[in-house]
Amino acid sequence: MSLEALKNAPVSKPSKIFLLFSAALTALLEMAGLAIIVPLLLLLLEDEGITGNKYLQAIYETTGIENYGFFLLIVIAIVLLLLILKNITLHKINNYKNKILLRIYSHYTHNLFFRYYCRGLPFIKNSSPTSLSHDVNAVCFQYVFGYINPALIMAGDLLLSALIIISIAYINIYIAVIQLVIFAPLIIVSHLKIGMQMQKAGKADNEAKRSQWRVTTEIFRGYADIVVNNYFQRLSNAFTQGTKVISMCKMQVERLKSMVSKSIEINVILLITGVVAGYYFFAGEDSGLRSLVGIFALATLRLLPAVRSIIVQRGNLRNNLYTADIINKQAGSGGTSITDTGTELRFNHSIELKNISFDFGPGLPIFKNLSLRINRGERVGIRGSSGSGKSTLFYLMMGLYMPHEGSVLIDGTELTPGNRDGWHKLLGYVSQDVFIMDGTLEQNISPLEVPEPELLKKSLDVAALKDLTDRLPEGVKTMIGDSGSRISGGEKQRIGIARAYYKGAEVLLMDEPTSSLDAGTEEEIIETLEKRLFDENMTIILISHSESFLSKCDRIIDFEKLEGVVAW
Repeated sequence: MSLEALKNAPVSKPSKIFLLFSAALTALLEMAGLAIIVPLLLLLLEDEGITGNKYLQAIYETTGIENYGFFLLIVIAIVLLLLILKNITLHKINNYKNKILLRIYSHYTHNLFFRYYCRGLPFIKNSSPTSLSHDVNAVCFQYVFGYINPALIMAGDLLLSALIIISIAYINIYIAVIQLVIFAPLIIVSHLKIGMQMQKAGKADNEAKRSQWRVTTEIFRGYADIVVNNYFQRLSNAFTQGTKVISMCKMQVERLKSMVSKSIEINVILLITGVVAGYYFFAGEDSGLRSLVGIFALATLRLLPAVRSIIVQRGNLRNNLYTADIINKQAGSGGTSITDTGTELRFNHSIELKNISFDFGPGLPIFKNLSLRINRGERVGIRGSSGSGKSTLFYLMMGLYMPHEGSVLIDGTELTPGNRDGWHKLLGYVSQDVFIMDGTLEQNISPLEVPEPELLKKSLDVAALKDLTDRLPEGVKTMIGDSGSRISGGEKQRIGIARAYYKGAEVLLMDEPTSSLDAGTEEEIIETLEKRLFDENMTIILISHSESFLSKCDRIIDFEKLEGVVAW
């Protein structure tokens, strides 16, 4: 499955080839590093020194160096230089590999981010925003660096282990067989037994971290309510429990890794001890076999971290297998983009809902054959009890929900996902809880990097925000806090109005804009709309329970009397 992940990686074919090639090249360079130490080892272990090896003797005679110690220093210097060059090359390969992996991560996190976004409001409302955020940020990163990268490392270590065993087999087949007998069962057992436990621990860890993100977000977002209503202890207990689960999962993973690591070390020590004991028992003072034991010990010590890495990386693959499940599930879920035809809608006459039917599933009907018409320039109020579908009506008008039957018509043109962007250019929307991002006042009014000064000034004036800008230490450049934590509820509503005016909205939808405000602030908002917007030929559709607010409208639609509303 990890090879399939690499095959499907969103990078060019040369980059995929490099990733595979880097694993092989890394193994070859590590093997070369082992091989260049062998001549030095022979010089140190062979009684005959240079004369004991025909290749070293030929080099010694060719160079004309007569001092053995000086020749040994030259060999050491050459070995050191080659090892430095090898490590520099490995460093360069690893850096370039990480650049490719970061490109893969960037693609996956952007792709999942836009995939979730394009699946629309129903999907967002039916999902946990915390889980979606966790998937986009943490899961995508873990998929690349905790799943794909370990697969590449494991491939390189498998190749290196094979090269070492083949080299030992070339020198002495029996020692190679002994190494296989010692190491192969460890890899197989870890795959069959430990791997499954790592996979379960990975899934549990992911669920616990999702829960932690949710709990911390809720605590900081709803701080005042949590403190006043004594919810902190309950959420704190959930946070503590989540920490325990994460710690337990981490402990289990580290315990399994430690068990494997210690088992390998013990087996290696037993292996080397057995070979050395056999050497002394059978060979006595045979210096040739002494060299063989030295080479074997060196190869085994180099094989030790490779085998340990294979098992650890295999564990990482199983531990992070859940990330592949999430990525693959979302890759096949559709909704990668909303095809916009670029149609520019015109609003000169009316918005019409024609025979609209909509529900949230079996047994949850909202509208059945609902029809209504709102003409351009009208100020229409909507009244109804909570849960009767008033906000759902707005979502249908905005094209964020699509009717199951019937149509939303703008001047006779059906509203679809293909022309929705054109319609949104004409819309302003002020909700009960106006969206305020953690930015400056001007950033919350204009989506442009550099707002148009005159239009911004006019928007602030229309929304009666001059007093606020005069009071803020840096004016419109002042940070107003996450969710507008540094401003009042009425000022948030005014920002929503300023935002609608700045974009040149022809239709303003207001969903309970004063429900959480005191009577004085509500009156100020009504006065602002009356003086500044009601004479702008703007179509205003207002949901409210406030009779004083609704009295400013040309007509009122009562949901309790409207035919087609069935959400009771």
